[in-house]
Amino acid sequence: MSLVFGGPGVTPSNKLGFGNRITLQSGETWLIQPAGSYWVAPGRYTFLQTYDPILQTWVTVGNDGGFQPLYITSDGTNYRLANLTGQPVGATVTTAGTGYTSAPTITIASGNSIWRPVLGQYVTSVTVSNGGANYTYAPTVTFSAPPAGGVPATGYCTLSGGAVSTVTLTNKGAGYTSPPTVTFTNDPREGLNGVVSGSGATGVAVLAGLGGVNAVICTDPGNTGYTATTTFTTSGGGGTGLVVTPIFCLSITAISAVAGGAMASSTEVVEWSALDKATTTVSAPLNPAVCANLVKVRKASILGQTTTASALTSVGAVIYDGGIYTQFSPQVLLTSIAPPTLTTAVAATYALGGVTDTSYISS
Repeated sequence: MSLVFGGPGVTPSNKLGFGNRITLQSGETWLIQPAGSYWVAPGRYTFLQTYDPILQTWVTVGNDGGFQPLYITSDGTNYRLANLTGQPVGATVTTAGTGYTSAPTITIASGNSIWRPVLGQYVTSVTVSNGGANYTYAPTVTFSAPPAGGVPATGYCTLSGGAVSTVTLTNKGAGYTSPPTVTFTNDPREGLNGVVSGSGATGVAVLAGLGGVNAVICTDPGNTGYTATTTFTTSGGGGTGLVVTPIFCLSITAISAVAGGAMASSTEVVEWSALDKATTTVSAPLNPAVCANLVKVRKASILGQTTTASALTSVGAVIYDGGIYTQFSPQVLLTSIAPPTLTTAVAATYALGGVTDTSYISS
């Protein structure tokens, strides 16, 4: 049996073979090995990922803007750090197309990312065949997984009079060849402290989407380092009409003012920022888990100062945090800090792409 020693004056072991910090360039990944337990604090632009055997790709499980420590147990193959900035990380299926009998080929106009289309149906609704009785808390709803490579459906239910009345889908899934089993699992508070335990809820999943490409998975973001948007092309599969829009992980690397606003003095201090804004308006995605929640978006933190009493420029601006964005079109935000006299909007442009980042890991 191995023993772990710790405390004042005791130097912990380091099984990594190097120091406690690792630097990753844009598009670079690092597998957390050898097997063991680790404290991991991803850098501001680095993501902790785990391998999902159903999706058959890596999914992000943690990053809150840098150095938020997470404790993990790695088997040497199931966790990695990934600097995804400057890379495409997923795709929104704008139009699923029709008539596909096999997976079409999806290629990106430039770069070396790899993509997998998911054929097969999705869950369009759940029919509550028996609402059950005596529920105090809504039970958890789970769906059996599709064949490996597909997207599992997820959802939640609503009670009415102690019975399950409806099921709302949060991810409709993709790749199902038959309706998944719907399972209702009691909230652990049911049956405790005098609360009656509900039971009896059942439901049947209804499928739709045969012949369409209902999800596109990025199996490898590559390491191209994009500084401008790009597009997909699709071919083959026997169908037509598939339209896919790439989703990126981007950070602001530079800023420039193209038109100044009205200010009272040359000592005006202004905070520059931006909100994430998609370039294409699309309907709500079937599966937000694989096309809308791939990275944790956050606003940049940039401080600038005016050089004249009438115009704001980017001269002397300091990027403390370039933020995380999914498209090359963030919406500019400016806030006057001292003195608060910024009276008109200032047009600005941002350069976006990938950045190098350092993470901390301790065994």
